Amino acid sequence: MKIKMLKTRQGSPDGIAVNTYISGEMVDVPDELARVFIQQRWARKVTKPTTKDRGKAPENKNTVKKRKP
Repeated sequence: MKIKMLKTRQGSPDGIAVNTYISGEMVDVPDELARVFIQQRWARKVTKPTTKDRGKAPENKNTVKKRKP
């Protein structure tokens, strides 16, 4: 799961190695570790930004006016 760290904390993604996760960085960690960080409010889940539906694109109309000499 992709998370954004809100506080600098250490954690073990595999139960063996201990990593330091720095505040402000976005990291991809195992779901179990992510849930702990989120539950403790040390991180938040990163979601993909949604694009707003803005409807149809405007029709391209030639609006160039010719100047009179």
